[in-house]
Amino acid sequence: MNNGLIVTDAPQVAINDLVMAKQMADDLHTAYPGHLWAVAIDKSFLDVRNLFLSGNWGFRLSIPQMYSSSDWDKKVLRAGGEILERYRQRRAHADDAAIDALPTNFAGRHNPEL
Repeated sequence: MNNGLIVTDAPQVAINDLVMAKQMADDLHTAYPGHLWAVAIDKSFLDVRNLFLSGNWGFRLSIPQMYSSSDWDKKVLRAGGEILERYRQRRAHADDAAIDALPTNFAGRHNPEL
């Protein structure tokens, strides 16, 4: 995943990448509302993370040269749903009580392996 800046007030990304990342983030927010989804494009990869659960764990999807928009949307939603499942969360609206009840590691971060 991108080890550079995650948030910046002056992003230097191609407009097509920005539009695609925004569309994918909007799709995740619509399907799984209440979660803090982060979507970023890094060259030919799309990174999907849920920052409420962990900023370190997520999915990296390779962006094909040619793709169907509806199939791509399904892949992104599946990745978001799998992130939720790894943390034993429902594929639904965020449940603050369930997130707060997740075990944490020594640094206080949620860890799907605990």
